[in-house]
Amino acid sequence: MKTKQLIALVLVVVLACVGIGLSVSSSGSIDKDSIELQSAQFQTTAKRMATVNMLAVGDNLIHKPIYQQAQARTGDGSYDFTPVYENLKSVISASDIAVVNQETMMSSLHEVSTYPCFNTPVVMAQTLADLGFDVLSIANNHMLDKSSKGLISTLDLINSTKGLLAAGAYHSREEYTDIQIKDVKGIKFAFLSYTEHTNGITLPEDKEDYIVYLSELDDVKQQVEYADRVADVVVVSMHAGTEYSDSYNDIQSDFAQNVADWGADLVIGTHPHTLQPVEYVTSASGKQVPVIYSLGNFVSAQDKPKRLIGGMANITFTKDFSTGEVTVSKPQLDIVITHYKTGFSGIKLYRLADYTDSLAASNGVGGFSLDYIYNHVRNIIGDEYLIDEYKSK
Repeated sequence: MKTKQLIALVLVVVLACVGIGLSVSSSGSIDKDSIELQSAQFQTTAKRMATVNMLAVGDNLIHKPIYQQAQARTGDGSYDFTPVYENLKSVISASDIAVVNQETMMSSLHEVSTYPCFNTPVVMAQTLADLGFDVLSIANNHMLDKSSKGLISTLDLINSTKGLLAAGAYHSREEYTDIQIKDVKGIKFAFLSYTEHTNGITLPEDKEDYIVYLSELDDVKQQVEYADRVADVVVVSMHAGTEYSDSYNDIQSDFAQNVADWGADLVIGTHPHTLQPVEYVTSASGKQVPVIYSLGNFVSAQDKPKRLIGGMANITFTKDFSTGEVTVSKPQLDIVITHYKTGFSGIKLYRLADYTDSLAASNGVGGFSLDYIYNHVRNIIGDEYLIDEYKSK
């Protein structure tokens, strides 16, 4: 072989070897970069998704035995409601956003009072905030128990308590369209709240804009449609229905359909003081909107077994920031039991999962048992809308 040919062959071999080395090195580098790129893409995707867990409970109905016991705990005339709710604090605070119907007004301008015209000690607002509640709906049949002054005093108390937002009352007509938005993890929530009536108590003409009633459909439509434009999620609280009934009526179902058509994403019902079904309605746009017709009482000093059984609804909202689409999960209800002894003494809340046969047997309401509770809940809600913990019971 000639020298030039030999040199050329050697060069080819060397270059081939170098090429293989470069290929391996390059391949290794590409794999590493690929992994880093995939990781970055995953992180970007993760940032474009957000999930918010909401907890919604029913009527925080503060009868005389509840505030008398709260006062007796302190010995100095002040009130301590914390022991009533302490079993549920971890459940409430674990949610990203928690909503309660504050059935009784909390006016510093009026004396504390019970049924038929309630007024609750103002410390209740801070108690609810400390528990982890975020939104207090105050549109209900007792919102005028202490006239317009009591309503506005309560509205101002809630909105001045750190972490709390009031829904369902306004200082003026201008506030109708100045809907407050609550941003949670980048998902914008609007909370609207309406009541069927106010127990026959009316406002003076110059203060009528403090409240929007269910029957004022033009105003309701205006608010819901506006909220739908400025928020990702529109939650409508509906205080309506037949008291103590296990079934919803036409007023509730018609209203739920209307607000769904106008843009509501979730409808939460209160007022009957007992559980009512959970269903879906199909909006005019074809969206499936969950409706919880009544969550029953959160706490009360009522004297019938079914009024001591309330719902705590868990709903998850997920937003895809790349599309703006928000999905709403199927409501799943935990159950809260109001427990007391003879004479309404020792009022305290329990999750059903923590409530025992012996506690049920000792409840001052009488005729209470775990079998009764589970049968009652299943007859109304059904397993489909219960948390998994109860489905095997």
